[in-house]
Amino acid sequence: MARNRTATILFIGILICVPLLALYQFGIFIEAARWLARQLPLYLVLPEGGVRQSLPLQYLFYSSLAFSSAWLGMELPRVWQKYLYLLALTFLTCLLTPLLAFNGLLFEPFSGTLAAWFAGLMGIILSDQPMSEPAVACPLSELTPDTTPEPAAAEVPPTTEDKDSPVETQSPEAQPAQSPPEKKARKNK
Repeated sequence: MARNRTATILFIGILICVPLLALYQFGIFIEAARWLARQLPLYLVLPEGGVRQSLPLQYLFYSSLAFSSAWLGMELPRVWQKYLYLLALTFLTCLLTPLLAFNGLLFEPFSGTLAAWFAGLMGIILSDQPMSEPAVACPLSELTPDTTPEPAAAEVPPTTEDKDSPVETQSPEAQPAQSPPEKKARKNK
């Protein structure tokens, strides 16, 4: 992995983790975890003590998802693989909620899913792999006024003098090699 990619991945990870931490501090994800704590007993048989939330586990989880999604968003070779990774990660993150609830831990999947998708999408956008290649590459800088190609003998329209004279035109391959001043003189005729 190149050094500039490592810096980009770190930048994406930090750019995602800081707002998510702010959302935790403002109580957005805390409120989502409380809602989830009210919903889980309706669908699952939980331990007698209930579920408790572990904030360090949440912070570690969404931080690792942000950095890994940014890394794989930049490094996977095909776009469909990147989106498949994000979909599978979303499924596994949502599946982790009931599994940890059976063990008495409240785990909200919203912050991890948001971190994975935002970091993955930023990694996809910032990856420097070309989406498509141009069909024909024709650099215009090669065609300068001094090196413009001469038209073939068959393409040159005859002038009034050429119509009267029965001179045969030769193909460019059959003509003898000429120096540049002779070519310009021939053009001016």
